[in-house]
Amino acid sequence: MSAEFSYTLINGWSRTDAGETPGLNGLKSEERLLLLSSGSMTLDLELLSAKAVEVELKYSGKASLGSEDAAYLNEDAGKEAIERVAWLTVGQKRLVFAHTLIPLDRIQKSLLKALESRAREPIGTVLRSKNVPFQKENIEVGVLRYAPAAADLRIDASTPLVSRRYILFDRKKSGRWTIKALVTEIFSPVLIPFREAKQP
Repeated sequence: MSAEFSYTLINGWSRTDAGETPGLNGLKSEERLLLLSSGSMTLDLELLSAKAVEVELKYSGKASLGSEDAAYLNEDAGKEAIERVAWLTVGQKRLVFAHTLIPLDRIQKSLLKALESRAREPIGTVLRSKNVPFQKENIEVGVLRYAPAAADLRIDASTPLVSRRYILFDRKKSGRWTIKALVTEIFSPVLIPFREAKQP
């Protein structure tokens, strides 16, 4: 692993059932769209910005699933996985920090090779080019502090950052996995700022 992905939760992870965003106040329509979207983050950003989304790759390599990540994925702790850490950028501006874990036995070998050889492209772009009709489930939103992302954004390490996590997957009727991944996305305050609840 490049470095332990360890963050401090301010508002714990909450499910977004029925379109709710617990703990987040004053969201604008485009911010809510990004948080609740079950489609491609790359496409959503391109629609909002009318510009191409690029990847600033921070790390790509092997890791093992920790207990919390394994429980979220309903997999065994210690299972070998591929870890990918990257920023989605528009016009060289960092907008979304993405941390992805993919158990090695939950991805098709040909797709794994494509992701490795095209590591500087958004995962969604690679999946679409391979005609993989991925879905997202167990979408949760939260607010956290994560010093490495704050440092990349040149903001104070204590800045609350709006985040979400979900399982990205495609599984055939035969039961064979094309991909199953845990994705955690941390949004730059430029894109989705955290707003304190107004005092009564």
